[in-house]
Amino acid sequence: MGITRYSADNSKRDIERRFHDAKACSNSSPDPRNFYSAGGLDRVWRVYLSSAGDLRGKKVLDFGCGEGWSTVEYAKRGAKVYAFDLSPESVRNLVWEAKEAGVAGAIHPVIMAAEELGYPDGIFDLVLGVSILHHTELHPVGREIMRVLKSGGRALFIEPLAHNPLLRVFRWLTPGRRTPTEQPMTIKQIGEFGRAFRTLRYEGFYLLSIFPQGLYWLTGKQWLFRRSLWLAESIDRWLLRVCPLLKRYCWTVVIEVRK
Repeated sequence: MGITRYSADNSKRDIERRFHDAKACSNSSPDPRNFYSAGGLDRVWRVYLSSAGDLRGKKVLDFGCGEGWSTVEYAKRGAKVYAFDLSPESVRNLVWEAKEAGVAGAIHPVIMAAEELGYPDGIFDLVLGVSILHHTELHPVGREIMRVLKSGGRALFIEPLAHNPLLRVFRWLTPGRRTPTEQPMTIKQIGEFGRAFRTLRYEGFYLLSIFPQGLYWLTGKQWLFRRSLWLAESIDRWLLRVCPLLKRYCWTVVIEVRK
């Protein structure tokens, strides 16, 4: 499994590349209060994979693959996975992870930018991405996704939303967790992104259930986090069903578009 490299530089991409290269090379100890690794996004990940459906025999593009945990998961589910990222160090970690998992033969890694894909037209059944669109320039990215999808093909993304004031405060308090060039998506941006496609739908997650995430970040008590998260997610499902307009204040959204 060799790595192909395409280069396209500008200042924003340089910032993103340096940040994620440093993160991929970091040997620092895991954060004991990291609500992601504690299962904070498990529900949205399950919904996302369920929406992706049966991946066996599908040609899938992992859009901004990072260090490859999602790429490996898609390959384990039977997909032929083409994966790219702007960060060379992240892609190197992906190669290592794929070999460790025994799925290297199903994965084709590339180093390149999301706005200028080096793939032919109409080759992917499915484009999948986790927390990547809000790092990119949406207009060229939408065109590129539309171009590389087969007719009737779909793209699915998990993305953070921008409207909740408490989440904006958390982002202000934790600037080192992310690049200075990224911004969570607005509902308006989601609508504009979807205009390039035949259909668009999106579903919000983590409304009141952002509070257990913050509680875990503050206290580090995993038992309290899990119990409060279960209760808050149950309330969220009811609230979002009876008042769909509240989804703009969710932490996370799953976006689905179809060519």
